[in-house]
Amino acid sequence: MSKTTRETIRSRRWQLILLIALLAILAAVGALLPWWLEGAQEEPRSAIGADFGLLTRKEYEGHTYVERSGLTSILLIGVDRPSGGAAQRGYRSGGQADFLLLAVVDPEDSRVSLLQIDRDTIADVVTLGVLGNEVGTRRMQICLSHSFGATQEENCYYTARAVSNLLEGESVGLYYALSMDGIPVMNDLLGGVTVTFPEDWTDVDPAFLQGATVTLSGEQVLRVCRLRMTVGDGTNASRMIRQRLYLNAAQEALLRRLKEDSGFADALTNALGDSLTTNIPKGQLVNEALKASSYEILLIATLPGEHTIGSDGFVEFHADEDALVRWVLDAFYRQEA
Repeated sequence: MSKTTRETIRSRRWQLILLIALLAILAAVGALLPWWLEGAQEEPRSAIGADFGLLTRKEYEGHTYVERSGLTSILLIGVDRPSGGAAQRGYRSGGQADFLLLAVVDPEDSRVSLLQIDRDTIADVVTLGVLGNEVGTRRMQICLSHSFGATQEENCYYTARAVSNLLEGESVGLYYALSMDGIPVMNDLLGGVTVTFPEDWTDVDPAFLQGATVTLSGEQVLRVCRLRMTVGDGTNASRMIRQRLYLNAAQEALLRRLKEDSGFADALTNALGDSLTTNIPKGQLVNEALKASSYEILLIATLPGEHTIGSDGFVEFHADEDALVRWVLDAFYRQEA
């Protein structure tokens, strides 16, 4: 293998690692993952075995669906509080998951399916008592799942379980959780990210005129991606659109910086780190990224549904059940001929 070929493979590997990280920075929205960090591991969803008869089948609307083999599911979580804050107290103070994005990597079809989940989605969430014991599940906003647990790892574990419950029991084994304070650092290291505003948001920043193209500072990014009540129509659905708008622009800025500076990836990982909790070790991340470097990354999907006001006065999002089932079948299964 020539030196040029090795450098090309290394560049594509780094691009995928960082692009996957960019999907996660939008939540609250965190920072680039420090990919060397190793944490407690849980087996990802993968092929059940060579015997096709062992693969799970589901019946839906007169068709049979067989699970795809070799899948890896990764949940990206944005936490609504900064890293390095006050220590958690008890088993119900881990903060909320303001941003949830599930990536399902399929090696057979060489693709990555992406689903952004509204933080207000009603799901079955495992709840804990004051002593940390599981006391059952309750229907509540999925963002609250992250509050349960005594450690950041446990917070992520219960969030992954809530997402699994929402998605018809499909396994969600791997996660990145990122806190809000990495966004300005990440954005400024990119040299600022340029976006064009589809609506007038001058009530947040005088520069945010409809149609204006602005290179965002780190603090401006927080206003675009994190603020909700005082921006646009004040809904989380609107904020999710802004997060995807920023993501697309940030990807372009990242690729430009990688081409300009071969040491940029190291600079990013050195500058950011405390804002991440993950159970994916360095080796597995690199292997997954290298394996998937030529995969098709599908557009980020969202679920249709209805926003209502719950009995407690807070917004609830009830996902359309048929649309949810169809997304699960497409991402995790294939229709049997």
